[in-house]
Amino acid sequence: MKKITRYFMVFCMMLLLGCSTVFAGQQGNVYDDGELLSETELASLRESIDALAETTGWNIYALTTEDAGGKTSQAYADDFYDEAAPDTDGIALLIDMDNREITISTSGIAIRYLTDERIERVLDAGYDYVSDGEYYDCLDAMLEKVSFYYDAGIPDGQYNYDTETGAISRYYSLSAMEVVAAIVAGVAVAAIVFLRIVAKYRLKFGSYKYDFRENGYLKLTEKEDVFVNQHVIHRHIQRENSSSSGGSNSSGRSSTHTSSGGHTHGGGSRKF
Repeated sequence: MKKITRYFMVFCMMLLLGCSTVFAGQQGNVYDDGELLSETELASLRESIDALAETTGWNIYALTTEDAGGKTSQAYADDFYDEAAPDTDGIALLIDMDNREITISTSGIAIRYLTDERIERVLDAGYDYVSDGEYYDCLDAMLEKVSFYYDAGIPDGQYNYDTETGAISRYYSLSAMEVVAAIVAGVAVAAIVFLRIVAKYRLKFGSYKYDFRENGYLKLTEKEDVFVNQHVIHRHIQRENSSSSGGSNSSGRSSTHTSSGGHTHGGGSRKF
């Protein structure tokens, strides 16, 4: 009887450990609330996310849901990210079975890496898979595309465009060669200025004296100008109103918005 009781206790402990392991998996960087992924797929997805997070230094989440709670897919992904890691660099990928959309929410420096054009390509990567019910492949393909664009770096001419205020924030970055060139140019300009100052005031400290009484002279002339007419040309210069159009539709634009929690996000969604 004691042996049976002991076996039963061991069985219960193993069952509890197994349950806690599954629960812990749900609380990592993959939240499969929609129950669309197998245990094997969950483990593989977590491994891919961990590797990308280590490379980028970003917070990265993959989400699925059957109930968006009345929110849009974008708002659901934004709010999740704000609760998990507000005002940090990172992304949240979402398969929303309630609104039938795939979504990406970007935050921090990830907004600059993933421009509007690049987000469309990330959604392209997952669209066919999610349409066919291949949910793991959808998220994995989107992650792979994000990794590709991280390796590509922030594109030239990138800027953030606030869709609510029209404000534009441009990204500037100097390469190592540009920094060296700027330092060299600065030193050269300083040297030229120094040498000109020395040359200008050198006579003050030397023995040379200029005899202005013997060599100088003064000549006065009288000249009269009569004002006859005035001709003024007015020319209208057309200025581009970037605030109303959001700037040019270049590949460098990242459209941003403010979440319900007051945090700035980029991102996009697509129906399937």
